[in-house]
Amino acid sequence: MLKVLTGFDSVNNDIAGWCFIILIIILTFYLSKRWSNISKILWTALILRLSLLLYGYYFAILPDSSGDALGFELLALEWSKEGFLSVLEKFRGTHTYFISWIIAVLYSLTGRSILMAHSISLLVGVSTIYIGCSLIRKLWGENIAIKGGWVLSLFPTLILYSALILREVYVVFFFIIALHGVVNWSRTLEIKSLLLALTGFILATFFHGAMIIGGVVFLIIVFFQSFKKLINSLIIRNSINIKHMVLFTSITTAFFLIVSTDVSVPKLGSFSNAINIEKLIEKIEELTTGSDGAVGASYPKIATPSSVNELFYKGPIRIAYFIFSPFPWDIRKTSQIIGLLDSFCYVSLVILTLSNLKTIWNDPASRNILLLLISYIIVFGLLVGNYGVAIRHRSKFVFALILLASPLLPKIILRQRKIK
Repeated sequence: MLKVLTGFDSVNNDIAGWCFIILIIILTFYLSKRWSNISKILWTALILRLSLLLYGYYFAILPDSSGDALGFELLALEWSKEGFLSVLEKFRGTHTYFISWIIAVLYSLTGRSILMAHSISLLVGVSTIYIGCSLIRKLWGENIAIKGGWVLSLFPTLILYSALILREVYVVFFFIIALHGVVNWSRTLEIKSLLLALTGFILATFFHGAMIIGGVVFLIIVFFQSFKKLINSLIIRNSINIKHMVLFTSITTAFFLIVSTDVSVPKLGSFSNAINIEKLIEKIEELTTGSDGAVGASYPKIATPSSVNELFYKGPIRIAYFIFSPFPWDIRKTSQIIGLLDSFCYVSLVILTLSNLKTIWNDPASRNILLLLISYIIVFGLLVGNYGVAIRHRSKFVFALILLASPLLPKIILRQRKIK
């Protein structure tokens, strides 16, 4: 129970937290009325997440509720003691503790309320269901949106992280915002869709630096699309497409500046470090440990390359461990069975996605999402060193898997059969 871990007896009551929860219930009611076909999904998502939040807050210690979650809240408390203006001055942009800064801003205005800090995650988690269903509908249609929405609302780790003070649920929310822009751009090539996608990726990067990978890959996709459109306009129409000329030039300039100035991003470092294979291997060896919140959960030596040559055949093994671990033979204690359930969900989603691969590849929007997903899997798969951490990191972009697998998901019916 987090209030015991943080010395809750010395803090203010939970009025602010409960007010926040009431607002979330009102929001859920509004969203349910706005889109009645997913009302059951939204209320189910809220009840599950709120129940787990209150259970973990008042009665028990939930998985991942200590460690980072505890540190984020305590740092927010420390910053808030200096007052609202002082907290604003601590804004550092993309930073590991950006979530602490957000909570500190609220604490400086209302006083400390751990329940309110949890409720912010709940708010983002429930909102994620709505915008996630909206994107599935945009890509595949109403009926498939309902199937995908059920999986999104019932996915175990997304439920858990919506009840904790962790970054994952925030990353998922802004990642879905980015994917809305990606889908719109793929279909319309409108600048506003490009800006929406980049905004989503940048805001996700505020919570975890490695999420910038999606923005970079998307810009590379836009670069080649603009180059193709530009060449076609020159050859076929003997004219210059101004929009794509500007895009091509802007992206080229941006990449040149990134490379020449050696801009550094949290979690990934500078561009020169990111493409340095030897430093990558050193970082992999450093991160392959069970001490980062997952004692005894390190990958085996067969998944840890020690040279450039080993990276080529051990890298895929490492990536497979990232997506699918823990495997049954990795289970050492009862608490790790939760991880086994999580891995089963990913195995199922990957199988469905591969079964839907032809349809995905034939549609530009879903193909671009697949390319983004692959880029994240490769980067996180190589750098994550144990399956305890992998469970958290892969949840950041599990929505992309749900989105691509949705057409083949079984239908969930919550209706009783009438008895004659």
